[in-house]
Amino acid sequence: MGVLWAKLWFDLWHQKARTVLVVTSVAAGVFAVGGIFGMSDQLIGGMDESHRNTQPSHINMFLQHSVGLANAQQLAKLPGVEGVDLGNQISVRYKMQPSAEWRGGNIVTRSDYAHQTYDIVTLKAGSWPDRNTIGVERLTAQYFGLKVGDSVLLEMPDETSRPFLITGLMRQPLVEPPQFGGDAVFFMDNQGLERLGIPDGRYFNLKARTVPYSEENARAAAGQIKDRLAKDRISVAATLFQGPSEHWARPLVEGVQLVLEVLAVVSLLMSVVLVTNTVTAIITEQTNQIGIIKAIGGTRRAIGRLYLTGVAFYGVLAFFISVPLGALLAFGASRWFLNMFNIEHEIFDVSQRAFSYQIFAALAVPLLAALHPVLRGVAITVRQALASYGLGSGQFGRGRFEQLLERAGLGRLPAAPALALGNMFRRKERLLLTQLVLIAAGAMFMSVLSLNESLIFTLDTDLARREYNIRFVFVREERFNRVLPLVDAMPGVAAAELWYVHPVSVLRAGQRAREVGSGAQIIGVPFGSDMYVPRVLEGRWLTTRGVNEIMISREMADENGLHVGDSVSLDLGEFGASPWSVAGIFKVAHRKVGDPDPVYAPADAVKAATKKFEQGSRLLVRTRSQAAADVDAVYRRINDALEARQVVVSTFGSATTAEDKVFALGQFSVVTALLLVVAVVVAVVGGLGLMGSLAISVVERTREVGVMRAVGARSRTIMIMFLLEGVLQAVVSWLLAVPVAYVVARPFARALGQVMLKMDLDFQFAFSAAGVWLVCVLVIAVAASAMPAQRAARIRVSESLAYA
Repeated sequence: MGVLWAKLWFDLWHQKARTVLVVTSVAAGVFAVGGIFGMSDQLIGGMDESHRNTQPSHINMFLQHSVGLANAQQLAKLPGVEGVDLGNQISVRYKMQPSAEWRGGNIVTRSDYAHQTYDIVTLKAGSWPDRNTIGVERLTAQYFGLKVGDSVLLEMPDETSRPFLITGLMRQPLVEPPQFGGDAVFFMDNQGLERLGIPDGRYFNLKARTVPYSEENARAAAGQIKDRLAKDRISVAATLFQGPSEHWARPLVEGVQLVLEVLAVVSLLMSVVLVTNTVTAIITEQTNQIGIIKAIGGTRRAIGRLYLTGVAFYGVLAFFISVPLGALLAFGASRWFLNMFNIEHEIFDVSQRAFSYQIFAALAVPLLAALHPVLRGVAITVRQALASYGLGSGQFGRGRFEQLLERAGLGRLPAAPALALGNMFRRKERLLLTQLVLIAAGAMFMSVLSLNESLIFTLDTDLARREYNIRFVFVREERFNRVLPLVDAMPGVAAAELWYVHPVSVLRAGQRAREVGSGAQIIGVPFGSDMYVPRVLEGRWLTTRGVNEIMISREMADENGLHVGDSVSLDLGEFGASPWSVAGIFKVAHRKVGDPDPVYAPADAVKAATKKFEQGSRLLVRTRSQAAADVDAVYRRINDALEARQVVVSTFGSATTAEDKVFALGQFSVVTALLLVVAVVVAVVGGLGLMGSLAISVVERTREVGVMRAVGARSRTIMIMFLLEGVLQAVVSWLLAVPVAYVVARPFARALGQVMLKMDLDFQFAFSAAGVWLVCVLVIAVAASAMPAQRAARIRVSESLAYA
């Protein structure tokens, strides 16, 4: 046995190129498993831990009228309410330089920064703001390049500007990332906010927690709070609900997690194929050595143990290489992703689940993959082994497929392409395994790009239902004759409508419906308006005038078991409740986190219920030109004209359709960026598989190369032959990967759409991705073939003839 172990160490050490190739092949799959599963665990764990550390409120209400500390004390005494915290979040205009244009931003205040109760704002650097200074949110600082010591100009109530010194860098739990279109966020204290027109001690934001917590208890408590505020004629504009343990963006990450873990398993299976391919080649190369060992008394068990020990050694090396690299990938990707959601992820950690999977992938999987070729190799007889020297076994030309190629004109091809094509099909089992790796890599790559294409197509289809380009949201209702004549007279305006919007609670059998967003809003749609018609899934759109019928979202219908034709009661707060019927159910592709759940109804019926005639708070404008620059110019002109008429425009919800699209695509881009990273890892694994296959081919055909050299073949011809073999394998894999990707991408898109958007995506296959992958796989093929081809070109005749 000592001789056999000496042979093992000799093979591992003197065949360094092969050892590196096998270890790299195994490490690639183990690395993908560790990186992806580690990232998945750190994303979910990091988000939830950060969420819990902020003492999250269960109820977050935005009010249309202010409340004071006395109101908060009364509300805290309601049954099931643990406590109430107050603050403000108002819109403001700011600019960095006096010559710059005004931008929309938000000012946040808390009743007492030193004694916060819920949704805790933390100070990261500097000091809390006072009357003459402000703080800046950390994501805003990162994106806009602001730091402590800089100054920002804020627009004052008299339309003048005043500089405020930034003295603190702060973090707020719930922030729309600026890179997705979110506004800048600044912080003031109550005295500073008083300078912007909000009296000290008055608050428009109310946060509360319930005890014990359950979603039902939180919604019931919110209902009690709304009713109590209504008695003081205080309306609630929107309500956000969140649990105490799970981050609000968890559904988005779970959608990514689903696809990532599928790709991780695919990477692991590809690694299995690589190991099987490589071990098969080693057995093939050393068949005559197996015969010699058997001839001098070696048993099947001893020989099998020898080769399996070698595979285990490859796995151990791969484990020590891939574990730290996988952990670094998981940490780096998680840190980047979590930072977008305003979560600091600074402590390096290794996922226990990922670590255990990597142990299995590095140690058990290679042994299982190598078991079949090793058992087949040790079963060969001494005579068969000694008669084998790598030439003739698997010889091209005997099968029906090869004869078909011959009849198709293979013999008329130039020597190098003909040899390359023939050699490619010589080892059909290895060709199949290599093709599986490349096809899987290509299919995953194209599927990921198709997911991105489907997300964009779904969003475009939804936005195409809008017949308006600009949306203004007013802080308070404005009369038609004060706004519409002004806007209609603007250059570039084709049409304008003013819609009435008001907070509403949907009641069924006396119980409030579970709202999906931050409460619900009834939106009065003018009869015959074509400004916006959402995708109707069931029932019909609003076609009658003055009838009490509503359109509800798919989410609200599912949450409450509502169907077309059901009767409900709409509680309009100070306007009382009235009976309505469900005319239809609609679905939108994207809403911002916290957007109220829209309930569409005929404008005439809403006016009759609220007695708000010829008033509205949402202005929709269709421009004559669809060019982005023209739309932006019209937006600015209307905004300036409204401002001159003392119409207060809210930065919440006021935007162009193009800006809405940028925001939505920004959120989706996080998903696709992560998926593309994994697709690249899969592509690298595929390249390693092709490199391994060609390197094995060079070893097997060592004598053939010598014979070719002996009859005058040049190094360039030999090198081109192996390069062509790699390119041909790449082209064949591409031809097969395209239809596989087309079939796989559709269920992927369906699953991702259901997890992220609770709807099927409008599937669109990215045919451009097929072209991109063709270029990628050809580059991979050339790069993977270069080393084996150079090695083959350097083989001397004496070396090849000495090969046994």
